[in-house]
Amino acid sequence: MKNNKGITLIALVITIIVLLILAGVSIALVTGDNGLLKQATRAGAETQVAEAKEMAIMDVSTLVAQYYEDRYVNKQSTGTTGTTATAYVKANLKNKAGYYEFESTTGVITLTPLKDDGTQVKGTLDTTKNNAYIDWSDE
Repeated sequence: MKNNKGITLIALVITIIVLLILAGVSIALVTGDNGLLKQATRAGAETQVAEAKEMAIMDVSTLVAQYYEDRYVNKQSTGTTGTTATAYVKANLKNKAGYYEFESTTGVITLTPLKDDGTQVKGTLDTTKNNAYIDWSDE
């Protein structure tokens, strides 16, 4: 008997078939509808929206703190007499570095980063309270 060393044609074909199946599954996981690339893009868009929300919340909180400091600590009546914190925020809120747009007459904050489905995120200053709370429409 001869002692042949090497692989058979059947073993080679089976190995290639297994590798093709693994490659197909891997490509589907990376590029599919719920693949890694789309999830990374979605996560990036959600991060931008979260950054814009945080920037708007920080700006509103800073203005509310400034309102109370001017009104009660510094006893300044200029700009705070007869007004609420919400009205003070509406009068003084400015867009920071293109993160959001603010319409002072309606009190609507529109975030410029878009979510992955193309809709804009909007928030409204809550005028029922005196603390200028932002009510986000996507939460």
